[in-house]
Amino acid sequence: MEATVGGHSGPATPDSQGESTPVAVARSAAHDRRFEHLARSGYVTSGLLHVVLGSLVAIVASGGSAEADQSGALNAVAAQPLGTVVLWIASSACLLLALWHCGSAVFHQSSTLDRLRAGGSAAVFAVIGVVVLRYALGARQSSSDSTQSLSALLMQSVWGAALLIAIGVGVLAVAGYHVFKGATRRFLQDLGALPHSAVRRVVTFAGVVGYVSKGVVLTALGLLFIVATIQRDPEDSSGLDGAVQALRDQPAGPVILGVLAAGLVFYGIYQVVRARYDTMR
Repeated sequence: MEATVGGHSGPATPDSQGESTPVAVARSAAHDRRFEHLARSGYVTSGLLHVVLGSLVAIVASGGSAEADQSGALNAVAAQPLGTVVLWIASSACLLLALWHCGSAVFHQSSTLDRLRAGGSAAVFAVIGVVVLRYALGARQSSSDSTQSLSALLMQSVWGAALLIAIGVGVLAVAGYHVFKGATRRFLQDLGALPHSAVRRVVTFAGVVGYVSKGVVLTALGLLFIVATIQRDPEDSSGLDGAVQALRDQPAGPVILGVLAAGLVFYGIYQVVRARYDTMR
Protein backbone atom coordinates (compact mmCIF):
# COMPACT_ATOMS: atom_id res chain seq x y z
CA MET A 1 0.00 0.00 0.00
CA GLU A 2 1.39 3.39 -0.92
CA ALA A 3 0.55 6.93 0.03
CA THR A 4 1.19 10.01 -2.12
CA VAL A 5 2.83 12.95 -0.40
CA GLY A 6 3.78 16.07 -2.27
CA GLY A 7 3.36 14.26 -5.61
CA HIS A 8 5.77 11.43 -4.64
CA SER A 9 4.78 7.87 -3.93
CA GLY A 10 6.23 5.88 -1.04
CA PRO A 11 5.40 3.29 1.53
CA ALA A 12 2.44 4.12 3.69
CA THR A 13 3.28 5.08 7.25
CA PRO A 14 1.84 3.05 10.12
CA ASP A 15 -0.40 5.97 11.11
CA SER A 16 -1.88 6.03 7.63
CA GLN A 17 -2.84 2.39 8.11
CA GLY A 18 -4.80 3.29 11.23
CA GLU A 19 -2.21 2.18 13.80
CA SER A 20 -1.51 4.24 16.88
CA THR A 21 2.04 5.48 17.34
CA PRO A 22 2.97 2.99 20.16
CA VAL A 23 1.71 0.07 18.07
CA ALA A 24 3.59 1.36 15.04
CA VAL A 25 6.80 1.66 17.06
CA ALA A 26 6.34 -1.85 18.49
CA ARG A 27 5.70 -3.31 15.04
CA SER A 28 8.77 -1.54 13.64
CA ALA A 29 10.95 -2.85 16.48
CA ALA A 30 9.64 -6.40 16.02
CA HIS A 31 10.86 -6.30 12.41
CA ASP A 32 14.13 -4.47 13.09
CA ARG A 33 17.14 -6.60 12.14
CA ARG A 34 19.37 -4.79 14.63
CA PHE A 35 16.97 -5.64 17.46
CA GLU A 36 16.89 -9.24 16.26
CA HIS A 37 20.70 -9.49 16.32
CA LEU A 38 20.82 -8.10 19.87
CA ALA A 39 18.06 -10.48 20.98
CA ARG A 40 20.04 -13.49 19.76
CA SER A 41 22.47 -12.87 22.60
CA GLY A 42 19.82 -14.24 24.96
CA TYR A 43 20.47 -17.72 23.57
CA VAL A 44 24.18 -17.26 24.27
CA THR A 45 23.36 -16.42 27.89
CA SER A 46 21.15 -19.50 28.20
CA GLY A 47 23.88 -21.63 26.68
CA LEU A 48 26.64 -20.39 28.97
CA LEU A 49 24.46 -20.84 32.07
CA HIS A 50 23.76 -24.44 31.07
CA VAL A 51 27.49 -25.06 30.56
CA VAL A 52 28.18 -23.76 34.07
CA LEU A 53 25.27 -25.81 35.45
CA GLY A 54 26.59 -28.93 33.74
CA SER A 55 29.99 -28.30 35.31
CA LEU A 56 28.40 -28.06 38.76
CA VAL A 57 26.47 -31.30 38.21
CA ALA A 58 29.76 -32.94 37.20
CA ILE A 59 31.30 -31.82 40.51
CA VAL A 60 28.42 -33.45 42.42
CA ALA A 61 28.74 -36.59 40.30
CA SER A 62 32.43 -36.88 41.18
CA GLY A 63 31.67 -36.68 44.91
CA GLY A 64 32.35 -33.00 45.38
CA SER A 65 30.17 -30.34 46.94
CA ALA A 66 28.36 -27.83 44.76
CA GLU A 67 24.98 -26.13 44.52
CA ALA A 68 23.86 -27.65 41.22
CA ASP A 69 21.05 -25.30 40.28
CA GLN A 70 20.49 -21.87 38.81
CA SER A 71 21.58 -20.02 41.97
CA GLY A 72 24.79 -22.07 42.07
CA ALA A 73 25.51 -21.23 38.44
CA LEU A 74 24.83 -17.53 38.96
CA ASN A 75 26.90 -17.43 42.16
CA ALA A 76 29.76 -19.07 40.25
CA VAL A 77 29.57 -16.36 37.59
CA ALA A 78 29.28 -13.58 40.18
CA ALA A 79 32.43 -14.82 41.94
CA GLN A 80 34.56 -14.30 38.83
CA PRO A 81 36.43 -11.08 37.98
CA LEU A 82 33.93 -8.69 36.39
CA GLY A 83 31.22 -11.22 37.28
CA THR A 84 28.70 -8.52 38.13
CA VAL A 85 29.26 -6.86 34.74
CA VAL A 86 28.74 -10.22 33.03
CA LEU A 87 25.49 -10.70 34.95
CA TRP A 88 24.22 -7.27 33.87
CA ILE A 89 24.97 -8.11 30.25
CA ALA A 90 23.38 -11.57 30.60
CA SER A 91 20.23 -10.12 32.15
CA SER A 92 19.91 -7.53 29.39
CA ALA A 93 20.38 -10.22 26.74
CA CYS A 94 17.63 -12.43 28.18
CA LEU A 95 15.20 -9.52 28.57
CA LEU A 96 15.86 -8.44 24.98
CA LEU A 97 15.10 -11.96 23.76
CA ALA A 98 11.93 -11.97 25.88
CA LEU A 99 10.84 -8.71 24.25
CA TRP A 100 11.61 -10.12 20.82
CA HIS A 101 9.45 -13.18 21.49
CA CYS A 102 6.66 -10.89 22.67
CA GLY A 103 6.87 -9.02 19.39
CA SER A 104 6.94 -12.31 17.51
CA ALA A 105 3.79 -13.48 19.29
CA VAL A 106 1.95 -10.29 18.38
CA PHE A 107 3.27 -9.42 14.93
CA HIS A 108 4.99 -12.46 13.38
CA GLN A 109 2.87 -15.50 14.23
CA SER A 110 -0.39 -16.28 12.49
CA SER A 111 -1.66 -19.37 14.33
CA THR A 112 -2.83 -19.47 17.94
CA LEU A 113 -0.43 -22.32 18.75
CA ASP A 114 2.57 -20.41 17.40
CA ARG A 115 1.50 -17.32 19.35
CA LEU A 116 1.29 -19.39 22.54
CA ARG A 117 4.74 -20.89 21.91
CA ALA A 118 6.26 -17.47 21.36
CA GLY A 119 4.49 -16.15 24.44
CA GLY A 120 5.79 -19.07 26.49
CA SER A 121 9.34 -18.44 25.29
CA ALA A 122 8.94 -14.76 26.18
CA ALA A 123 7.85 -15.70 29.71
CA VAL A 124 10.77 -18.12 30.17
CA PHE A 125 13.42 -15.63 29.10
CA ALA A 126 11.76 -12.82 31.05
CA VAL A 127 11.97 -14.92 34.24
CA ILE A 128 15.60 -15.82 33.54
CA GLY A 129 16.40 -12.17 32.86
CA VAL A 130 14.79 -11.00 36.11
CA VAL A 131 16.52 -13.72 38.16
CA VAL A 132 19.91 -12.85 36.66
CA LEU A 133 19.19 -9.16 37.29
CA ARG A 134 18.59 -9.90 40.98
CA TYR A 135 22.01 -11.51 41.22
CA ALA A 136 23.56 -8.59 39.34
CA LEU A 137 22.06 -6.34 42.04
CA GLY A 138 23.65 -8.44 44.77
CA ALA A 139 21.05 -11.07 45.71
CA ARG A 140 22.67 -14.33 46.79
CA GLN A 141 19.75 -16.40 48.16
CA SER A 142 19.86 -20.16 47.55
CA SER A 143 17.24 -21.43 45.12
CA SER A 144 16.85 -24.67 47.11
CA ASP A 145 16.22 -22.76 50.37
CA SER A 146 13.63 -20.55 48.67
CA THR A 147 11.91 -23.57 47.14
CA GLN A 148 11.81 -25.38 50.49
CA SER A 149 10.33 -22.36 52.27
CA LEU A 150 7.65 -21.86 49.63
CA SER A 151 6.83 -25.57 49.54
CA ALA A 152 6.48 -25.69 53.34
CA LEU A 153 4.06 -22.78 53.19
CA LEU A 154 1.96 -24.30 50.40
CA MET A 155 1.83 -27.73 52.01
CA GLN A 156 -0.07 -26.27 54.96
CA SER A 157 -3.27 -26.21 52.90
CA VAL A 158 -5.02 -28.64 50.57
CA TRP A 159 -5.10 -26.09 47.77
CA GLY A 160 -1.41 -25.33 48.24
CA ALA A 161 -0.54 -29.02 48.05
CA ALA A 162 -2.67 -29.34 44.93
CA LEU A 163 -0.78 -26.42 43.39
CA LEU A 164 2.57 -28.08 44.14
CA ILE A 165 1.41 -31.31 42.51
CA ALA A 166 0.17 -29.32 39.53
CA ILE A 167 3.60 -27.66 39.29
CA GLY A 168 5.22 -31.10 39.37
CA VAL A 169 2.93 -32.34 36.59
CA GLY A 170 3.71 -29.20 34.59
CA VAL A 171 7.44 -29.77 34.98
CA LEU A 172 6.97 -33.39 33.85
CA ALA A 173 5.11 -32.12 30.76
CA VAL A 174 7.99 -29.76 29.94
CA ALA A 175 10.44 -32.60 30.54
CA GLY A 176 8.55 -34.85 28.15
CA TYR A 177 8.55 -32.10 25.52
CA HIS A 178 12.34 -31.75 25.82
CA VAL A 179 12.88 -35.50 25.45
CA PHE A 180 10.48 -35.61 22.49
CA LYS A 181 12.07 -32.60 20.80
CA GLY A 182 15.53 -34.08 21.23
CA ALA A 183 14.69 -37.66 20.25
CA THR A 184 12.78 -36.59 17.12
CA ARG A 185 15.31 -33.85 16.23
CA ARG A 186 12.51 -31.31 15.95
CA PHE A 187 14.90 -28.68 17.32
CA LEU A 188 16.46 -28.57 13.84
CA GLN A 189 13.27 -26.83 12.67
CA ASP A 190 14.31 -23.83 14.77
CA LEU A 191 17.48 -23.42 12.74
CA GLY A 192 18.15 -22.01 9.32
CA ALA A 193 20.53 -23.56 6.80
CA LEU A 194 23.76 -24.79 8.39
CA PRO A 195 27.00 -24.13 6.45
CA HIS A 196 27.98 -27.77 5.77
CA SER A 197 27.29 -31.35 6.80
CA ALA A 198 30.00 -31.54 9.48
CA VAL A 199 28.47 -28.62 11.37
CA ARG A 200 25.03 -30.16 11.01
CA ARG A 201 26.25 -33.45 12.50
CA VAL A 202 27.82 -31.69 15.49
CA VAL A 203 24.76 -29.50 16.07
CA THR A 204 22.43 -32.50 15.74
CA PHE A 205 24.45 -34.54 18.25
CA ALA A 206 24.59 -31.65 20.73
CA GLY A 207 20.87 -30.99 20.35
CA VAL A 208 19.77 -34.62 20.74
CA VAL A 209 21.98 -35.30 23.77
CA GLY A 210 21.27 -31.89 25.28
CA TYR A 211 17.49 -31.89 24.95
CA VAL A 212 17.12 -35.48 26.19
CA SER A 213 19.47 -34.88 29.14
CA LYS A 214 17.65 -31.74 30.19
CA GLY A 215 14.38 -33.64 29.91
CA VAL A 216 15.69 -36.34 32.26
CA VAL A 217 16.83 -33.74 34.81
CA LEU A 218 13.45 -31.99 34.65
CA THR A 219 11.72 -35.37 35.08
CA ALA A 220 13.59 -35.90 38.34
CA LEU A 221 12.64 -32.37 39.42
CA GLY A 222 8.95 -32.87 38.64
CA LEU A 223 8.82 -36.23 40.45
CA LEU A 224 10.56 -34.66 43.45
CA PHE A 225 7.83 -32.02 43.72
CA ILE A 226 5.06 -34.61 43.54
CA VAL A 227 6.60 -37.15 45.93
CA ALA A 228 7.61 -34.50 48.47
CA THR A 229 4.09 -33.07 48.43
CA ILE A 230 2.44 -36.48 48.88
CA GLN A 231 4.79 -37.26 51.76
CA ARG A 232 4.38 -33.71 53.13
CA ASP A 233 8.13 -33.29 53.39
CA PRO A 234 9.19 -29.82 52.18
CA GLU A 235 12.86 -30.65 52.79
CA ASP A 236 12.71 -33.05 49.87
CA SER A 237 11.19 -30.34 47.68
CA SER A 238 14.43 -28.44 47.21
CA GLY A 239 14.38 -27.67 43.51
CA LEU A 240 16.95 -28.68 40.93
CA ASP A 241 19.77 -29.11 43.43
CA GLY A 242 17.61 -31.54 45.38
CA ALA A 243 16.81 -33.48 42.21
CA VAL A 244 20.53 -33.76 41.42
CA GLN A 245 21.29 -34.96 44.94
CA ALA A 246 18.46 -37.51 44.73
CA LEU A 247 19.83 -38.86 41.45
CA ARG A 248 23.32 -39.13 42.93
CA ASP A 249 21.98 -41.34 45.74
CA GLN A 250 20.49 -43.89 43.33
CA PRO A 251 22.29 -47.06 42.15
CA ALA A 252 24.83 -45.99 39.53
CA GLY A 253 23.81 -42.43 40.41
CA PRO A 254 27.25 -40.84 39.92
CA VAL A 255 27.53 -42.40 36.47
CA ILE A 256 24.05 -41.20 35.51
CA LEU A 257 24.83 -37.71 36.80
CA GLY A 258 28.09 -37.67 34.85
CA VAL A 259 26.22 -38.43 31.63
CA LEU A 260 23.57 -35.80 32.42
CA ALA A 261 26.25 -33.24 33.24
CA ALA A 262 27.80 -33.79 29.81
CA GLY A 263 24.33 -33.55 28.30
CA LEU A 264 23.67 -30.18 29.93
CA VAL A 265 26.98 -28.91 28.57
CA PHE A 266 25.98 -30.10 25.09
CA TYR A 267 22.61 -28.37 25.53
CA GLY A 268 24.49 -25.19 26.33
CA ILE A 269 26.65 -25.60 23.24
CA TYR A 270 23.52 -26.07 21.13
CA GLN A 271 22.01 -22.86 22.56
CA VAL A 272 25.14 -20.90 21.66
CA VAL A 273 25.01 -22.28 18.11
CA ARG A 274 21.30 -21.49 18.02
CA ALA A 275 22.13 -17.83 18.63
CA ARG A 276 23.85 -17.83 15.25
CA TYR A 277 21.53 -19.99 13.17
CA ASP A 278 18.04 -19.64 14.70
CA THR A 279 15.47 -18.55 12.13
CA MET A 280 13.99 -16.09 14.67
CA ARG A 281 10.56 -16.72 13.18
